[in-house]
Amino acid sequence: MAFQPRGNFTPRPQGSFRPRPQGSFQSRGTFQSRVPSPVASSRNQNVKKWPNINEIVVVKVDKVLDYGVFCSLLEYENATGFVHISQVESSWIKNIRNYVSEGQMRAALVQKIDREKLQIDLSLTKVSERQQRLRIEEYKQLERNKKLIEQMAKSFDKTKEEGWQAVAEPLIASYGSIAQAFEAIAMDGAAAVEGVGEEWIPILVETVQKNIRPSEKEVKGTLSVACTAANGVELVKTALLESPKGVSNASVHFSYLGGGKYLLKVVSFDFKLAEKALSHVQEKMRKYIGNQGTISFARQEAS
Repeated sequence: MAFQPRGNFTPRPQGSFRPRPQGSFQSRGTFQSRVPSPVASSRNQNVKKWPNINEIVVVKVDKVLDYGVFCSLLEYENATGFVHISQVESSWIKNIRNYVSEGQMRAALVQKIDREKLQIDLSLTKVSERQQRLRIEEYKQLERNKKLIEQMAKSFDKTKEEGWQAVAEPLIASYGSIAQAFEAIAMDGAAAVEGVGEEWIPILVETVQKNIRPSEKEVKGTLSVACTAANGVELVKTALLESPKGVSNASVHFSYLGGGKYLLKVVSFDFKLAEKALSHVQEKMRKYIGNQGTISFARQEAS
């Protein structure tokens, strides 16, 4: 029995297939490209200073999309970076907005920079919680210190840029960071100021000591002192009084425990400076005690 199609069916002649013209494919729905937005590119056209690869930067989330996040690099003017969804969280993400939100401050690792395409690729997953906490606190502290320098500049009718040049730049050259310099000034006052013009020193010391509380890093232990010289008691007293002199950026404290033993505590805002001060004290004590005495130090681990 021959097949009889229903209706007016007309079969297509064999070989008459016409392919769709190349490039005319249309997908269902709306396809979103992962190419950074024109807004991001236009901002990056004005970037004067770029971050470094593998640098941990502080960012503010500007735009959250289904496929990633656009962020402003807060320490790099006019710079915008992109975090692909795979770099937002190490586990599978169902809803990206459960992990990031607009206006949020985060620390991110710079993975790739393409200056020709004006793109900065960032990662949130490659920054640990501790790194993020420390990096954001460092950024906030720098911003607070900038405001203090701006206040100083206003007292001289100077701009914040002029204040930064007069105060911050010489301190950074001496200490490595404005935070370290301010910690030293908070502890030692004018004696810790290096490279700053004389007219700035009074307002600098006053402002810093009023607003900065130095963090305390402590090194301590038991100092045992013995001296067999005829005037041994006087030599030990002299050593205890004179050995802390010349110590900078740290304070030295002795407490008598009995039997020729003392609790020695050295406090500074930096462990390296505390260790340096400890070495200074022990060296000077040996000098005062001389060959007829002995000194030993048993360190106590920080609790």
